[in-house]
Amino acid sequence: MTASRRDFLVAAAAAAVGTHALAATPKAGAWKTWIPPADLVDSLESLMRLAGVPGMTIAVLDSGVLAWQRTFGVADAETGAKVSADTLFEAASTSKPVFAYAVLRLVERGTLQLDRPLASYLRPPYLPEDARLDRITARHVLTHSSGLRNWGEEGKPETFLPAFEPGTRFRYSGEGFFWLQLVAEKLTGKGLDALMRELLFEPAGMTHSSFVLDESLVRNLAFGHVGGRRAPQQGMRDVVGMITPLAKSWRKPVRDWSHEDWLRSAAALDPARPTQRVRFQNAASSLFTTAGDYARILAGLTDSAPPTPWRISDALRREMLSPLLGVQSSMPLWRGLGWSIERCGGAMRFGHEGNNDGRFTAYVGAEAQRGRGLVILTNDGAGFGLYQRIVREATGCDQLSFIANADPP
Repeated sequence: MTASRRDFLVAAAAAAVGTHALAATPKAGAWKTWIPPADLVDSLESLMRLAGVPGMTIAVLDSGVLAWQRTFGVADAETGAKVSADTLFEAASTSKPVFAYAVLRLVERGTLQLDRPLASYLRPPYLPEDARLDRITARHVLTHSSGLRNWGEEGKPETFLPAFEPGTRFRYSGEGFFWLQLVAEKLTGKGLDALMRELLFEPAGMTHSSFVLDESLVRNLAFGHVGGRRAPQQGMRDVVGMITPLAKSWRKPVRDWSHEDWLRSAAALDPARPTQRVRFQNAASSLFTTAGDYARILAGLTDSAPPTPWRISDALRREMLSPLLGVQSSMPLWRGLGWSIERCGGAMRFGHEGNNDGRFTAYVGAEAQRGRGLVILTNDGAGFGLYQRIVREATGCDQLSFIANADPP
């Protein structure tokens, strides 16, 4: 996307913010803060039982600081182990804006350029020949305008072809984030989690966050559930016991592994099985975190947040939270750099949702100007209905991203 075209799209989107008729309007009686009232809190566990959601954790920001945090239910329906403030949940697709934040830190360092084609840094061998692929940039990936589908299929090069010219439309894509992850690993010489620890987790005090599991972390991880029962497949938890001996023999901790190390481990553990590109450590979906940890990121993006060594510049923060690309022409719903953007009454809200295989659901959202934020993590796919209810009650708005057909075929 050229600078002039990008400026035009940003200006057009920004103009729509103030004029679009479909913008959500708060209902009468919306909360003065987003802290849940006692009657809703008292009803949550019964609503969880009705939905078949074993466990949930919520954190609320007010005026840019953590103002309220609660846990509900159990981390494991089989053992009855309670959810605690330190219980890890899979953040699913809300991993994307966390990785996007680290990408913008690399941009500030001059390591990566938002508008330079990714192929000039690294062109993965699974990508077919197509000129449009060679024009995809980090900006296209972060705004979901690369044209790539959500995920390509192994051994089918045609599934990695963009559906349109990059930068011209919206199409939700985890595939683009994975490519950007490979670029970041190449440029820094570090695996994804090691890079995230350096750029964000350690300086921000996110001591319970990781993009990969090891023996120490898995003990605090909630089990994923489907219909209120333990899911038969538990994602990365299922392989920790297999990869730990490899990490010890290689003398390289799992949290320092790069994508190449993961490919090497797959070949060592099951040589006869075709290697899968995206299986475990993945910038698009493999964050493990707590509600309190995630709230730190939201706090750092509010207008009232003080400067810190890990906080991106105010100019880049505002660009991250700006409506850069329209999702649909008929809706006041946009994409920023890693975030979904929409308006609730007079306030702009940024947020994201996540669902990992129906086992975990996640919602994060905030208003930068007012310093309000909300993090909701659950360990069952039915958590979607619960967090919809909480967000509606908190903000007074029916959030458009909950009902939009955001990526029509």
